[in-house]
Amino acid sequence: MKHASIVVIGGGPAGLAASISAGRALAGNKGSVLLLEGNQECGKKLLLSGSGQCNFSNNLPILEFLYRLGKNANYLKSAYYNFDKDAFTNLLTDAGCQSYARPDGKLFPLSMKASDVRDALVKQAVSAGVTILYNARVYDLGKHNQTGFIINMENGSKLSCDKLIITTGGASYPQTGSDGKALSYTKSLGHEATAFRPHLGNVNLQEFSFYKKCAGISLPNVQATFAGKEKSFTASGDLLITHKGFSGPLILDNCHRLKRGMEIIIRWAQDAETRLFEAQKKYPKMDIINALWELPIPKKLLKTILEARGLEFHQSMKRLTEFEILLLATVLSGSHYTISRVESLDTAMASAGGIPLAEINAKTMQSRICPDLYFAGEIMDYALPSGGFNIQMAVSTGWLAGESAVRT
Repeated sequence: MKHASIVVIGGGPAGLAASISAGRALAGNKGSVLLLEGNQECGKKLLLSGSGQCNFSNNLPILEFLYRLGKNANYLKSAYYNFDKDAFTNLLTDAGCQSYARPDGKLFPLSMKASDVRDALVKQAVSAGVTILYNARVYDLGKHNQTGFIINMENGSKLSCDKLIITTGGASYPQTGSDGKALSYTKSLGHEATAFRPHLGNVNLQEFSFYKKCAGISLPNVQATFAGKEKSFTASGDLLITHKGFSGPLILDNCHRLKRGMEIIIRWAQDAETRLFEAQKKYPKMDIINALWELPIPKKLLKTILEARGLEFHQSMKRLTEFEILLLATVLSGSHYTISRVESLDTAMASAGGIPLAEINAKTMQSRICPDLYFAGEIMDYALPSGGFNIQMAVSTGWLAGESAVRT
């Protein structure tokens, strides 16, 4: 039976980072790192990120970066301080992958090719002495004499190791190998995981045919309330209108909290009532659409919003009654849309769910339940915003897990 000091299961960004850091930490000492990848190549899902361009991190200052992680910031800060975006970009640069930051802070490879990021990570893993075994699909796991692990492979072979790092990702884009099956064998090691659900996905809306003509229109910093039968919450962010509903960071970043039947109440304009009365005084002869040019709503969208609510928009502002202005203000302050479908795990960019964070030591990524077992990346139950945060934190948690597996 083949034995390795450390086995990493899953060759995505978290697994590659864990392998590199473990390999480097073992340098000059006895020990070996074996990376098991179920596909014929590493990082198959990574190749799809950012439509193949790979927004791998974000150039925000460290405190702003952590703030964007939301409720997960306090938990993930140890991993990020240990291996931040500068460490990541330097790792890529050293392997020949140059990067650049867009004005919005998103970091991309200079080539705009996700394959260059993947290839750089693989190159660094090989340089660190890591052995990568491809087409290596795990069937189940078990403890070995209370001091290590037995890994049963689908082909019938067995492996053993002293330390085990699981970086199999979530359950989105299962055709890439990120299918969530790892939760079945983490259960045998004592971990009761939360079921995976879609994250970073779009929503379709009921009775949205009026808005198809507005597909492609995006608006910055839109406020919305998401209302469900049990819970409601408010969020803000950029919104993109699609042929079937909504997308953009406002939707993507909150996707894991959305369900069919929930209402999205969009605040198209702030202080709508006051601004409408002011427009009536300033532009009495203009029609509604042209008089409201100061609102942060494209004319095409404004016209469509009014059309969808059966409101007349051709008449001049001076002909509007107080009641009509109040009605218009109500629509612009809170238009209601009902979710008919949340993007599925098959096509959502990420997933939420997995191993509860309370079961993983934030300072080492080691299991609090099973000694010598470590987790990193999307298999952990956190949901991060779009903009490069997911890949960065997969790498950051992976790096910390790899180092910790050698040193603890």
